[in-house]
Amino acid sequence: MDILDQTRKDIISACRILTYKKLVEGFGHVSARIPGTDRFLLTPRAGLALVQESDLLTMNLDGEVVDGSHAKPSETWLHTAIMKAQPRVNVITRIHARVANIFSVTDRRLEPLHNHGSFFAAGVPIYNTSDLITTPQLGAEVAHTLGEGPALLLRGNGQVTVGKTIPEAVMMAIYLEETAEILYGALQIGQPVALTLAESKQRQVEALPPVDLERAWNYFKNRCGIV
Repeated sequence: MDILDQTRKDIISACRILTYKKLVEGFGHVSARIPGTDRFLLTPRAGLALVQESDLLTMNLDGEVVDGSHAKPSETWLHTAIMKAQPRVNVITRIHARVANIFSVTDRRLEPLHNHGSFFAAGVPIYNTSDLITTPQLGAEVAHTLGEGPALLLRGNGQVTVGKTIPEAVMMAIYLEETAEILYGALQIGQPVALTLAESKQRQVEALPPVDLERAWNYFKNRCGIV
């Protein structure tokens, strides 16, 4: 199987896993660079549970559909802007995790308390507007707010996670909601004790080495019935 075919299959696996984890329902999208090109694959304007390989759109960095017959997401500019601004990013998930969304509309910073949350060490930034990201300017602002981090909260409107690979971006989405759930629960009991930057750095090495990333990815594929 060539790299492009594998990328297509992995995007569909991402769609199924994000749906299984209830991080998307009717809305959300996933994009991944096509290796060796200035183009990327993007899920169409459809619920991710329904997307098939043949539905995927091939996009250029100007937000134009190069190949594909379906409508592109209204927030395509979010993907193009991040891809342009962040060469380190190969994959983007646009999700709607419920508990993380709570932190996007409060002044309580979403910060890590447990190992898998260590990737969000300095707290997850918030793009502080409720607008859909439907213009190049808004996309550029989102990319700037994301910076070098793995995730971003959109005020009252879901989240973005990124990664070098599809499994990494998906696991960042899962870990982001897990971090929000643990912090939300801790706030009901007392004052949460967040990981320090030093602790977070150490835990990042321990929590997601390549072997454990592959382990988690394969586990969730299995739970979704993906061979």
